[in-house]
Amino acid sequence: MTDNTERTPLAAPTRLTGLLQAIGPGIVVIGSIMGSGELINTPIQAAKFGFVLLWAVIISCVIKYFLQVEFGRHALAHNRTPFQALNQCPGPKIRGTSWVGLAYLVGFSFTLFAFSGMLRATAGLLHGIVALHGTAETSTDLWSVVVTLLVLVMLWRDVYQDLEKLITLMVGIFSGSVLIGVYLIQRTEFAISSEQIRSGLTFSLGPDREAAAYAVVSLLGALGATANEIFMYPYWILEKGYGRHLGSPDSPDWTERARGWIRVLQVDVAVCTLLATVITAAYFLMGAAVFFGRGEVPQGDGVLPRLSAMYTQSFGTWSYAVFIAGAFCTLLSTLVVGIAAGGRMWADMLSSVRLIDGSNPRSLHRTHRTFETLAMTGCLIAGIGMRVAPEKLVIFGQYINGVFCTPLLMLAVCWIAFRTDKRVRMSSLTATLLIASVIVITACIAGHC
Repeated sequence: MTDNTERTPLAAPTRLTGLLQAIGPGIVVIGSIMGSGELINTPIQAAKFGFVLLWAVIISCVIKYFLQVEFGRHALAHNRTPFQALNQCPGPKIRGTSWVGLAYLVGFSFTLFAFSGMLRATAGLLHGIVALHGTAETSTDLWSVVVTLLVLVMLWRDVYQDLEKLITLMVGIFSGSVLIGVYLIQRTEFAISSEQIRSGLTFSLGPDREAAAYAVVSLLGALGATANEIFMYPYWILEKGYGRHLGSPDSPDWTERARGWIRVLQVDVAVCTLLATVITAAYFLMGAAVFFGRGEVPQGDGVLPRLSAMYTQSFGTWSYAVFIAGAFCTLLSTLVVGIAAGGRMWADMLSSVRLIDGSNPRSLHRTHRTFETLAMTGCLIAGIGMRVAPEKLVIFGQYINGVFCTPLLMLAVCWIAFRTDKRVRMSSLTATLLIASVIVITACIAGHC
């Protein structure tokens, strides 16, 4: 599934304006992580535990920066997809495909429960606006079908440029809505004090340590560039075209060009990490300020209308529309990007085991659409048939992401990071920070499982 289009050497931009114009894959990543983690999981954990877990929110967003950069660096330097990169790892292989990639695919399948929860939550949000038929449950079921069809229609073109433009628009809408919310809440009875913020930076779990420990692992698997987003990131940078600009690895200026485009990649990931941290912390602070003091934890199919109280009880009923617009864009973008990335993952795996021709664009697109249809249909069936509260599905899927997918992927990334082409390999300082981030993530998982 390597990008086989002709490589045209092109120097990377060096000015800040040029760097910002060249980024894009990080924005797609932002679109895929905001829905379930930031909009549902984060405020619910804030409602349960108050400000005490603010430290976990920030660490969960920031700590995976180096993992994302190094996986992207390897993919860019070697023009490899995630499965092709992971095939460099030691251990048994099936038809040339490493056990690491196959094991990760199993874990990813369980994280699809989070997508089912997001689908149900989106349907509940739309039911709160327009009831389609009969009972609330029937109406939510019908809206689930409508949202499923909408997502599949948006995915049908399967073109990266269209996806990037769509997600950029949605990211702008939901980012603006939450930042406006944090600004306005300071003028209400729910104003957030500096003391409350300091209390969330003490690395404490609060009185209910066991429940908070589960929450920490769930947040680690839900926030920032999660394991799934790190795994998917190389697909987006390859489709963006970064790899095509490096030219032949044997050309005399390859090292300089590669370093330039790796710098673009680093800026792209930095913007992604910064936006994710700011927006996530904003959702967390609003959830803690509005819900924790009253002991109210939003749940059920109406979880999003209940979460709208972060706005309506702070600023008045007029703000409901602001929340609804932001929430809808947040969840829809997450579903679209997450399912699109899953299609690429499955196509990559089938190409790796030589069941499809990864060099044939038509074969890849057909595989993408097949998986996307099956995945959305499965999410629809699970959401309607299981009758499990959306937030429980989301938190469970993200717990699996945190406790299984994250440690598996971070160890694999460390392995291949030290085997990236020596000409563009990470510096000693970056290697130290990468190892330090792995130690911190391991400590969080091991200490809170």
